[in-house]
Amino acid sequence: MGTRRRIRTGIGLAAACLLLALLPATIASADASPLSDATAGASARVGLRPSVVRLGQRAGIVVHVPARSVQVLLKGATDEIGRPLQWQSLRLMNGAWRGSLPAPALRGVYPIVLRIGGTRYLESPRWLLRVYEPGTTARPSFDDPLEVADWWVQTVPGGTLVAVKEWPRPDFDLRDPGLHRLFVVAYSPLDDPNADDLLGTFVTAVRDGYDGRWRFLEATLQP
Repeated sequence: MGTRRRIRTGIGLAAACLLLALLPATIASADASPLSDATAGASARVGLRPSVVRLGQRAGIVVHVPARSVQVLLKGATDEIGRPLQWQSLRLMNGAWRGSLPAPALRGVYPIVLRIGGTRYLESPRWLLRVYEPGTTARPSFDDPLEVADWWVQTVPGGTLVAVKEWPRPDFDLRDPGLHRLFVVAYSPLDDPNADDLLGTFVTAVRDGYDGRWRFLEATLQP
């Protein structure tokens, strides 16, 4: 054990063990418009104001569809203790169904599902609520989510990536796996991959739509 590198994460022995386990892993190489309007065939039109919100902020939704009732769900969205957010009823006003979406407890991209008349369901890959911190859409984007972890390490002064491994998301995280990827990262803050002390963190990459590119969402001390 005397020659094994020491890893400091600031999150306790459990996380340090996770990072030790990843060291043999592969080394990585290095719209915020006020109204988002999308159409699923000719069935419905969905508008969001705004289409990108901060954590804790609510977005308004307007749905144009002939129906006797409309409910909306954010797929994969949960509250602060990990419970899925429930269907929310919209109100018919001025010829459109209107309301506000609940605020997810986690940042990310959430598909919108409509329930029409209690029995019919509508979805579109373009109906997405984005919950981002300011500046997220201005960050570089990549074809490969692994590149997001490499990019984040490069933003750390003197940061040098040592190892990265995709990490299973915890049970309470119900976000769409096609839009979110979690990595555990070991890096040196000393511009030296052979340094004795390494740091570690968990990096989440988010995809800006099902055909979109990947960019950095957040770095956390716990998955």
